[in-house]
Amino acid sequence: METVEIPKDVWNPISSLVHHGLFENERSAIINIVHDLSLSKMKEYELAMQEYETKYGLVFEHFEQQLKDAEKEDFRKWDDYIEWKAYSKAYFYWSCVHKEISPWL
Repeated sequence: METVEIPKDVWNPISSLVHHGLFENERSAIINIVHDLSLSKMKEYELAMQEYETKYGLVFEHFEQQLKDAEKEDFRKWDDYIEWKAYSKAYFYWSCVHKEISPWL
């Protein structure tokens, strides 16, 4: 097992959660915090993506293809595409974190 040195100013808030009975131990606290953060971030990006899906009536992949196939460039759509793509990537990242941490619960 690897060990990691954690500065006291970082460790104290985690230990405090355990001391107050919110978590069984520091390991459990960290795992649950990362799990909850991943769920929160996934929801945040999912809502942002849903706004674009509603706006265009398409899922991201179809919008992307439609945009690339268009004969005339629409800069507003390209701006939306860049944002939507960033939200999609962020959602994917946080869903990977969520999947990685879930078995530890």
